[in-house]
Amino acid sequence: MKAMLLSLLLVLLSACSSLTISKSTSERMIAIKSDGSPALYPIKTASKKNKYSYEQQIESIISGIKKSGRKKILLYAFGGMNSLDSTVKRTEELSQVIYSESDYYPVLINWESDLVDSYYDHLMFIRRGVKSYTYGPALSPFYLLVDIGRAAIRLPINLVLQARGVFQNDALGSKINSNDTKKLKKLKIKYYVGKDYKNDYYSISRSLMFLITFPIRVASTVIINMAGKSGWEVMIRRSKIVFQKSQASEDNFSDEVNILTSPPNGALSVFMDRLVKFNNANPGYEFTLMGHSMGAFITNGMLMRYDMLNYKNIVYMVPACSSEEAAMVLRPYLERHPESTFYNLCIHPNMDANQMMAYGLLARGSVLRWIDLYFTDPLTSSDHCLGIWYNAIYSMPRLLGKVQKQCVIKVFGIHDPLTNTIDIDMPKKHTDFSNPKLRFWEPKFWNIPK
Repeated sequence: MKAMLLSLLLVLLSACSSLTISKSTSERMIAIKSDGSPALYPIKTASKKNKYSYEQQIESIISGIKKSGRKKILLYAFGGMNSLDSTVKRTEELSQVIYSESDYYPVLINWESDLVDSYYDHLMFIRRGVKSYTYGPALSPFYLLVDIGRAAIRLPINLVLQARGVFQNDALGSKINSNDTKKLKKLKIKYYVGKDYKNDYYSISRSLMFLITFPIRVASTVIINMAGKSGWEVMIRRSKIVFQKSQASEDNFSDEVNILTSPPNGALSVFMDRLVKFNNANPGYEFTLMGHSMGAFITNGMLMRYDMLNYKNIVYMVPACSSEEAAMVLRPYLERHPESTFYNLCIHPNMDANQMMAYGLLARGSVLRWIDLYFTDPLTSSDHCLGIWYNAIYSMPRLLGKVQKQCVIKVFGIHDPLTNTIDIDMPKKHTDFSNPKLRFWEPKFWNIPK
């Protein structure tokens, strides 16, 4: 058994060490480990001497911006539940396509957010916001029991929440009546909801399949609530330590003071500090800030800490942060930058509510629905995910006040020629938005159809 585990570990380590990137990719990405420190991948070169420091990589990015002659910079943050290696692999293709087919200089932000790795961190090490390598592992059995107990006790609640709308074909039509539509049209916020031309997708047969798979879904719901909630909290933690690393609980007092009195030491902060310095010395650059799903937590931090940059376009694609969390950084930034526009992109409510996961073996609905139902404990309606259209349209106007006129909410339809690319039927699911086929970096993707 020990030999088998050792072999598996060696395979995993060799797989991680074998990943290399091109020089152009190293000049267009930031990779961040689970502790907030930079990840440096070997560069594909003829010479074996391709080691470099993070400071050297940052300077190569700045140099790449200068040499490109481009004045538009795209800062894109990947979403959660992704391993660092998987997003780096996607960066190879995505950065090349954006660079060659647009006038942007792309900088893609990759961060370790794998769900299994996050839950393991919670189970073994994270104790009250800091890592402990002594009593952390010692308390892990009790943390596991708490997770199992919580998931088991909450199971009836979660099943009731799942059952809502099982036989409901049109989630949009059942909630928005004509009177509501008239009131929404009076809002200053610009919004557009695509049409669902495939309403039979939510047929009686699909509802029956949900009933047939119910016994398996009971077990999977327990697992989702057990590991998902705690893993989600660690992922949020990691979205913060990309800016400021957290010390271990065994550090002495002087170590903590040194951290508190030093500049932000997370890999993303180190890069952004250098980018701000470059922008101050070379004015005239225009930034587009994009975040997919949990990438919105990253972009929220960038807006809060680096609001001196000119983010002309701020694009959140099915954001996993709450409406209130986004409003707390968006409102002051948009008030100071009336030339900037915020775009909130959502999938259609019918897909949000009725998406079938793993042929009905997992809980119904999109990942954002899982977050609202299983991973978080919202205190008010403004604490629900901003990426769900109902949450956005009912909370953003009152949270954003006068700057709502600088905001656009766009809901993609299903098989809708005005919003979807019919040949690939996208975007329809939560995970579609980072697909390069969508060309999501182009303004026509964010803007309301004419």
